[in-house]
Amino acid sequence: MKNHIKTLPGAPPIRGSGILKTTKALLVAATFTASLGAGAAFAGPDDRSDLRIAMPTTWASHGPTVNSNFAARVAYSLYDTLVWRNYLSNADGSGAELVPGLATSWEQVSPTEWDFTIRQGVKFHDGTTMTTSDVAFSINNTYGDGSEPFAASGTIASVVAVDDNIVRITTKNPDPALLARMATVMGQVYPQAYYESVGQEEFGRVPVGTGPYSWGGRVAGESVRLDAFDDYWGDKPPLHSITFLEVPEVSSRLAGLLTGEYDIVTSLPPDQTRPIDKDDATEIRSVAVENVHMITFRQYKTDRPQADKRIRKAMALSLNRALLADKLWAGLTVAGTYDFAGYGDYAMPERGALPFDPEEAKRLLAEAGYDGEEIVIRVVGGYYTNMTRAMEVGLEMWKEVGLNVKLDIIENWGQMGQEGDAYAASDNMWMTDPGGGMWFSWGREGGHRLKDWGGTPPDEFLALGTAIEQGSDFDTRQQAYSDLLDLWDDLVPAILLYRPVEAYGVRKNLSWTPYTFFYMDFRASNVMDMSKM
Repeated sequence: MKNHIKTLPGAPPIRGSGILKTTKALLVAATFTASLGAGAAFAGPDDRSDLRIAMPTTWASHGPTVNSNFAARVAYSLYDTLVWRNYLSNADGSGAELVPGLATSWEQVSPTEWDFTIRQGVKFHDGTTMTTSDVAFSINNTYGDGSEPFAASGTIASVVAVDDNIVRITTKNPDPALLARMATVMGQVYPQAYYESVGQEEFGRVPVGTGPYSWGGRVAGESVRLDAFDDYWGDKPPLHSITFLEVPEVSSRLAGLLTGEYDIVTSLPPDQTRPIDKDDATEIRSVAVENVHMITFRQYKTDRPQADKRIRKAMALSLNRALLADKLWAGLTVAGTYDFAGYGDYAMPERGALPFDPEEAKRLLAEAGYDGEEIVIRVVGGYYTNMTRAMEVGLEMWKEVGLNVKLDIIENWGQMGQEGDAYAASDNMWMTDPGGGMWFSWGREGGHRLKDWGGTPPDEFLALGTAIEQGSDFDTRQQAYSDLLDLWDDLVPAILLYRPVEAYGVRKNLSWTPYTFFYMDFRASNVMDMSKM
């Protein structure tokens, strides 16, 4: 089938509103969206704003497959993907529509072969012109030097430049999620010559892509800066520069927004936003993101309590996650699962999360012969909004059923190591298909949670995930997905806490809409500084 989807000439699709809390400023913002999409921008670079964003941390590397939440906020402006996910094709910002990006169209030429027609005249930040060879290299390279495959690339057999216009992707088996893959970091394109000349590590420190903003530099522990790339193939970047500042304390981020030092602040606990609610110049824009906070068990430590699935399940059943979600997130979210609305017709919201059942938890602990041995959970302090608070409440809930749980608060991810019995983490939907999320992280070759199994998932988990990935019809794939969710609830590799809410504090006269992911989009179709009007 041939896909020719209409989009604006030379630009990603127009985006609409995607927030939970609508404000007067956002209604005004909608008025400007159409003109932005048609190519309007500010009068010139001298009139454009230098945007300042405060968030809890910055990341050292911004290579093409970076997947940390805070690095992803930056990288979204550095790279474009072959296929583009239009987040705001749904009114709530969770849109899953896939439209052309660096590929203008695509055609499935056999069950395992897809031809992508590549956009011409696209410039990299280093001034070179993107070629089909760059596209093929980027997707083949997948992660570092290609020796450690990235999870999204698990179905890719080969990628070749057929000619100056066409790139052919051949998969190992029919892959119903290939287009969704190409809308993730798997579909990001970067210059082969530069990457090979500097190597993986240096590329991560000074990345080059095709996005609307180029790398401006990083000051370790302080900030990351991006500058407008005025040779961008789409509409001219509407901001002169974007600086992401590392401000760990919530109070400091709030104070900086209220005094005008920052234009946007991220990662605000919803119950700490009162100063902004009372301020005439700023407001909160909140969105539940396609992510789940969780406590991940180190199952491979076979001499520890968490190696027994009954103890893992008892810890999940004795934690009132619905209460935590309601109280910590101001009623804006619910207890977490690995099922996301972005999966479209595959989604199963009626299933819900594991229930709160402390009596069953006690029974499982007795059956397992648990004798009160200490279970240590490591938490990076301040990294995940509300995580420390959630675990402090959790300690009391676990104590009620006889569990002896201890928190080990550490300063950064560099200290995480393999100590402890479990650790606080999160996981994303990753792509608009049930082959993303759980299977993406816990099953596919290259999945970043494989280590927590001890390297290899159970055979049944592998079989069901493979059926999702390779299934040729909807019913087969949906049944495998349902069975995999059941298996997860039986094995409990991690306690899924809740879908977090990202509460941004934003200057009111900045027209900008958050997405249901951690990406922050500052392309011309999604941002305007109305103070410049």
